[in-house]
Amino acid sequence: MNNSYVKIKISGKNPLLFFKINILGKIEYKNLKYLSHKEIILDIDYHSYLILKNIKSSYEIKVIKFSGLNMIENIIKNNLSLTISAILSILFLFFISKLCFSIDIIHSDRKVRNLIKEELTKNNIKKLTLIPSFDKRKKIIDKIIKNNKNDIEWLEIERKGSKLIVKVTQRKINKEKENLSNRHIIAKKSGIIRKIESSSGVILKKKNDYVNKGDIIISGDIIKDETVKGQVVSQGIVYAEVWYKVSVSYPLYYEETLYLDEVKQNIIVTFFDKNYQLRKNYVDSYLEKNNVLIKEKIVPFQISLCKQRKTKKNIQKLTKEEALKKAISLAQNKLSVKLNDDEYIISKKNLNYSMDESTIIVDVFFKVYENITDYKNTDEIIQNEES
Repeated sequence: MNNSYVKIKISGKNPLLFFKINILGKIEYKNLKYLSHKEIILDIDYHSYLILKNIKSSYEIKVIKFSGLNMIENIIKNNLSLTISAILSILFLFFISKLCFSIDIIHSDRKVRNLIKEELTKNNIKKLTLIPSFDKRKKIIDKIIKNNKNDIEWLEIERKGSKLIVKVTQRKINKEKENLSNRHIIAKKSGIIRKIESSSGVILKKKNDYVNKGDIIISGDIIKDETVKGQVVSQGIVYAEVWYKVSVSYPLYYEETLYLDEVKQNIIVTFFDKNYQLRKNYVDSYLEKNNVLIKEKIVPFQISLCKQRKTKKNIQKLTKEEALKKAISLAQNKLSVKLNDDEYIISKKNLNYSMDESTIIVDVFFKVYENITDYKNTDEIIQNEES
């Protein structure tokens, strides 16, 4: 017997008699099992199944499972319309394999991205048009660079399937050094100074001094005999301990997914991010694990043989301690994403919390090591003093 077989169940009065008359010594079989005195199951090849199926008798022959090629053939027969659609889709993808479905221009400057987009459009590179060959793309690249030699240093148009990835380097022209006005360094926020670095100006504060928002920390005034003799551009950076209160709410209930032992096989056709299941008696709670049989890189199309494991949603309730811990962690994450690489949280403390049936609300106090450097022109201060 080859690897393709049909598992059948024979039901009726004394099915063993049917087995001895029609199968034993005539048909190759395996895995014979007695379910009861009225039912037996066994594996036979598909051709033999068709022979038994046509025998007129009072016994019922029912297919339990198709295997190998027979399983695929049976799935296709039972889902003929979907199979035809899949075949037409495969044929269709060959017609659209040359089309461009998206263009991704990689650059941080919007003006540069818009410039490249306009140039590509002028050269008929846009969505739903034929993707030019490698040699033609190279000619287009040279043309765009030549026409924008003051703005573009380097350009690449890379094809990945139906997508074009455009990488560009902007030409940087050296500009004259920016002329800065004379200025003071002031506190952007209130806090306790933890570090001062200065290369120009007069340092008025020291480490561990408390400063209010707007206080001058490094002065741009050069003072002699209590008189301003001149002004400079203050250069430096100031770090201080500042304070935040963050309020967050966190749910007391959370949902987790349990993976059950029940596993089934299915064939999935994926076309343009939409999945079509050949076996439709599968519930949405199955988790797909794909073994890709056919995958087309040019157009998003693939056929997969999937193992689908049934899942179950389970609702759990957090204890007060668990919810409080998760809420504080959430508050810390919310604050951390706003800090730069040279800034960090020094410490945290839970101030108070409240709970209802579904949520915990927590206020958390943070001490943060933060850059509080800000600037104010010395002219502004002089004008304020004169006014």
